[in-house]
Amino acid sequence: MVEPLKIIHFLSFSMAIGAGVANLTLGARLASFPSEAMPPLGGFRLFLGKLSTIGLVLLWITGILMVAATNGTSAFESPTFLLKIAAVIVLTIFSIMANLTVSQAKKAGTPPDASRMKQLGIGSQAMAVLAIILAVFAFG
Repeated sequence: MVEPLKIIHFLSFSMAIGAGVANLTLGARLASFPSEAMPPLGGFRLFLGKLSTIGLVLLWITGILMVAATNGTSAFESPTFLLKIAAVIVLTIFSIMANLTVSQAKKAGTPPDASRMKQLGIGSQAMAVLAIILAVFAFG
């Protein structure tokens, strides 16, 4: 039962971090594109953001199910596991903030604040990398 959850978990992580890196890379290159390319690129960046969010939600679901199936509450006795969860919580907060920023900008009919989105994106990627490193130490 745990193996299918692990597969989904790893694929979800790949989807979330991959879409996030693609979004950051595209954002860094936007200035080099002509202005007529902005609307389709903005739509593509929204799509990448949705993929990252879906990946993060699947990570939470599969992670909770795997801990319940294997370690139960004993996982919370590990300081490394608790640090990993803290990194994932911070990552989740950054994701929520990014989604709210995009949603508010859409309502206002303006692009989201590029500087804020860049900071949230870099912070999210840093927390994702930290979470995976801590997961390796927590679970071997």
